[in-house]
Amino acid sequence: MAFTDADVQNALKTLIDPNTKKDFVTGKSIRNVKVNGNDIALDVTLGYPAKSVWAEIKAMVEEHLKKSLAGAGKVEAN
Repeated sequence: MAFTDADVQNALKTLIDPNTKKDFVTGKSIRNVKVNGNDIALDVTLGYPAKSVWAEIKAMVEEHLKKSLAGAGKVEAN
């Protein structure tokens, strides 16, 4: 199954950033969503210093998309 940008955005509306307490879409943290068949790549832009929590945020976004979008292939958050 191929996904759309809207599928990715809808999935991320249910994932809450633990630092801002807003979902990643409302917080405008998601940019440059690229979907290639079942593979998804996107940029996560955080409005606060995140160097110490980046690995956790990256893993959280990638895992959430894999669980939310059945059949997702490679998921990469940059």
